[in-house]
Amino acid sequence: MKLGTIMTMLGMGAVLAACDCCPQGEAKALSQDKELRAVMDNFTQNEVPAATPLVEKREVELIRLVSLVTQQSGALLQEEVATALAQGLAPEEILEAIYQCAPYTGFPRTVDAVEIARSVFKAKNVKVDENRATVTAQSRLEAGADAQGTLFGQTFRDMAKNGKSGMPTINYFLASNCFGDYYTRKGLDLNTRELLTMAILVNLGTEPQLKAHIGANLKIRTAEYVEQAIYNCLPYCGYPRTLNALRLLKEAVAETASQQGPSASSGTLNAAGAVNASDAKVAEQGRSVPGKDWSVFPVGKPNDAYAKYFVGKSYLDMISKEQVGVGNVTFEPACRNNWHIHHAKKGGGQILIATAGRGYYQEWGKPAVELKPGDVVNIPAGVKHWHGAAPDSWFQHLAIEVPGEGGRNEWLEPVSDEDYGKLK
Repeated sequence: MKLGTIMTMLGMGAVLAACDCCPQGEAKALSQDKELRAVMDNFTQNEVPAATPLVEKREVELIRLVSLVTQQSGALLQEEVATALAQGLAPEEILEAIYQCAPYTGFPRTVDAVEIARSVFKAKNVKVDENRATVTAQSRLEAGADAQGTLFGQTFRDMAKNGKSGMPTINYFLASNCFGDYYTRKGLDLNTRELLTMAILVNLGTEPQLKAHIGANLKIRTAEYVEQAIYNCLPYCGYPRTLNALRLLKEAVAETASQQGPSASSGTLNAAGAVNASDAKVAEQGRSVPGKDWSVFPVGKPNDAYAKYFVGKSYLDMISKEQVGVGNVTFEPACRNNWHIHHAKKGGGQILIATAGRGYYQEWGKPAVELKPGDVVNIPAGVKHWHGAAPDSWFQHLAIEVPGEGGRNEWLEPVSDEDYGKLK
């Protein structure tokens, strides 16, 4: 047996012995240093979550996982995998979060982390779906370029049209491997993967690449959401890299605002790189929220909880939470939600009633349909679709949840700028 293999096995054994979820040992990481453990637990479990309420608990857990993979913390990673399972994350989500680290941290850290996660699954008798790849050797370039283009623009799709021979080597690797082999996998959607990529790069401190991925996240999420996601990396990467990330966020928000107007984000950043909440209240350049006479329904509050599933800013006012859920959604000009599907075992789906402004609805594979006040759209369960405002008009509709069994939403990729740009 080679020396490197022996050393790897010895190192892995030490990691396995540090966690109570494995048969090799029962001691938790830092169990012998109670004061440091107390400080760490208070900061990670209490203070940071209290300061970052926008970030979904599931995504907080995924950010913690990729942070620990990036920082090569075996014992803490093993604890976090067990915690993630206890909080309801699927083993496939956990593994895919780890897989997402590979193109940014390299295979050594990723392979070790996968082994750690699988040791927890084995100890807890957790079964894993092992068929999560969606591409082949023939389709990975095109699929990867499509994912890359969705996040960063049509240029990347165009670059891949002539195949491998027509691309610089690094661009081929990025499209086929980084995006084709990873971003296309089952288990995590495109938006979640891009959030985790940003978290990985915050932990690595790779500034040029981090700024680009912060910019991609700002197309999906509000500036406040991105900021709070960065804070969830702080316990793992420290203050210098966190402050650097906040500075890059400030720069990205400013650049986005200069190109599209301040409505491209939901707030401004102060000199320290933090979002000024008072400036996040609707002060967009030439896009003030319509007055009360615009619609019989109120505009509502910023739809921050679902901001990551929208391009642009939306607002939500729940008209009814009893019997049948009815939400009044208002979209700023050019705002639209991602492609999504309402799933249900029986019944389910959604009904849209346009109430003000001008917007669009589109089903996958069909042309977009213009919506004006009074128009009604019936959306059966299982239909992939999106809806939102016209490029030059605010838009408002009622979204009515159709009762059904086992209902859930599956959020997918954003509507591409190219496709949306064809609308008037």
